[in-house]
Amino acid sequence: MAQNLTQNFFLKGLWIFVTFFCVLLFGTTALYLSFQEMGFLHAKPDLVHNFIWRSVFYIHITGSMIPLLVGPFQFVKKFRNKYPKIHRKLGEAYVFCILIIGGPSGFYMAFFANGGLGAQTGFFILSLLWLGTTYWAYRTAVQKDFKAHQKWMLRSFALTFSAVTLRLWVPLLSYIILLDHQFTVVITAWINWIPNILIAELLLKYFSKEL
Repeated sequence: MAQNLTQNFFLKGLWIFVTFFCVLLFGTTALYLSFQEMGFLHAKPDLVHNFIWRSVFYIHITGSMIPLLVGPFQFVKKFRNKYPKIHRKLGEAYVFCILIIGGPSGFYMAFFANGGLGAQTGFFILSLLWLGTTYWAYRTAVQKDFKAHQKWMLRSFALTFSAVTLRLWVPLLSYIILLDHQFTVVITAWINWIPNILIAELLLKYFSKEL
C-alpha cells in the first residue's frame, strides 16, 4: 500500500512538472506568432530574412505547439477512460501535427542548427526518432494494440518534451555551470532528448501498470 501511494505521488508530481512546463512553453512560443523578430530569431541573423527558412520556422513551431499542449492530458487515465472519443480526437491531432507538420519541418530546421555538424546530427536524429515513435504510436492504435500504443506514445511524448528540456539545459549550462557557449550549443542538441527517452524507458519498466 505504501509503495503504491509513493508511486502515485511520484507520477502525479512528475505529471504536474511536465504539464506546467508544456503550458509555459506553449504560451511563450505563441508569442512568435506575432511574426516579430524576437528570441531565437535573433540568433539567426543570416536566415531570419530568408523566406523559406522563416516560413518553415513558423510551420515547425505551429506543428509542435499542439502536441506539447495535448500530450500530457493523453496520459491521464481517468480522462481517457471517461472520454475515449475526445482522447482519440486529441491523439489524432497530436499525430497529425507531428507526422505532417512538426516532424518534417524539424528535420529541415536541423540543417541550419547552430553548432555545426555535431549539433545538426543531434537534431537530425531527434527528428527521425520523433517521427518514428509517433508513427508506431499511431500504427499500434489503429491495430488496437493499446499496450504497445501506450509505450510508443510515451516515447513520442518524451521526444516532444525535448522542446522544454532544451530550454532548461541551455541556461543551466551557460549561466550556472558556465560552460563554453559553443560546447553548450553542441551538447544540448543531444542531451535535450537522450535523457528524456531514457526516463521514458524507466517509466515503462517500473510504472507501466500505473500509466
